[in-house]
Amino acid sequence: MHSSANSPAFRVRPAARAALLATAVITLGLAAPALAGATPDELETRLRALESKVATLTEENATLKQRLGASAPAKSGPAAVVPMGKEAKLAIGGFLHLQGEWGDAPDARFPVGDRFLVRRARLGVKGSFVEGFDFALTSDFGSNSLGTVSGYRAQITDAYVAWSRFPAATVTVGQFKTPFGYEQLMSGTKHIVIERALVNDQLTLRRQIGAMLSGSVGGPRLTYAAGLFNGNGSNNSANDNDQFTYVGRVAGTWIQTDAGRVSTGINAFTGRDSGSFSGHRRGLGVDLQASYRRLELQAEYLNTCFDRAIGRDYTAEGWSLLGSCVIIPKLLQGVLRYEVYDVDRDLAGDTTELWTVGFNYLIKGDDLKLSFNYLLGDLPGPRAEEGRLISRLQVVF
Repeated sequence: MHSSANSPAFRVRPAARAALLATAVITLGLAAPALAGATPDELETRLRALESKVATLTEENATLKQRLGASAPAKSGPAAVVPMGKEAKLAIGGFLHLQGEWGDAPDARFPVGDRFLVRRARLGVKGSFVEGFDFALTSDFGSNSLGTVSGYRAQITDAYVAWSRFPAATVTVGQFKTPFGYEQLMSGTKHIVIERALVNDQLTLRRQIGAMLSGSVGGPRLTYAAGLFNGNGSNNSANDNDQFTYVGRVAGTWIQTDAGRVSTGINAFTGRDSGSFSGHRRGLGVDLQASYRRLELQAEYLNTCFDRAIGRDYTAEGWSLLGSCVIIPKLLQGVLRYEVYDVDRDLAGDTTELWTVGFNYLIKGDDLKLSFNYLLGDLPGPRAEEGRLISRLQVVF
């Protein structure tokens, strides 16, 4: 049974009614001989009959389209990315570090000569579940190194799951940064100088595979982290022996006001290795961060004792002092750093001293930033002071 023409679902709009009336007039004009004696009431009755038939045909047409749509193959459209799991939060992002360098090698990390490079090209996904579990998977497609790299390849940087239901005790397992070295723990997008200090690159453990317990005690001002790791680097599923490397850090913020803050940290690690270095390693580090209005200061000292299974033991150490000043708020920042790295403090002539001066142009905060640094290094050996100009465009998405 069909709905009437006057029902809400099939009521003919005024424009359609006018069209029908025009059609009816033409039709009636063609059929004038047969309708010559028709009265206006008869014409109105016949027009209503036409409207009813059109409404019926419209309903049947809609039903037919619905049936055909259910059986017809779906048309191809733009691809859509949808989560397969039941995550409460899911975010995809990354960043680019596009770099240009000119000059000599101010320290052992750099090659000699001018070049362009994709320093980092990170892409990753992070998410969380309502049950208190967080996860992250990040890969780097750039050189991820200051040395000469021929043929970029994708490699995992972070791959971990963290149970963070309780702020005082977060359990993290997978591959992630070890809690040793303040500058190493900072995200590469938050640094106010282009490259980390030489001592930080040489003596920290960077990313490792393992498990860690971390959290805050008595509020966010006092934090701790303690973990055990394979001890032989990232993207390595093997442990070179049956022993782990143990790492710990405690950090606190002692002054926190609208004008500035003062924070300190201490970290240490110990572990036994049987790879390229065979023996016992022990590391210690302390750091300080202070800020007041437009000024910021960072200082860090690190050392590592290498107790060799065969050969002479030695201790490597170094420190860095970094200062910055906001010249134009939210737009221009100047930076200055001095650092010293001693490969063996018992030997003379193996120390590197390095100055870094530069500025950051904040196009859109840290999301879009252009940086220029000039490095002047005094290296061990017969080479005199050597300088290098580094530029970096940072894009966070």
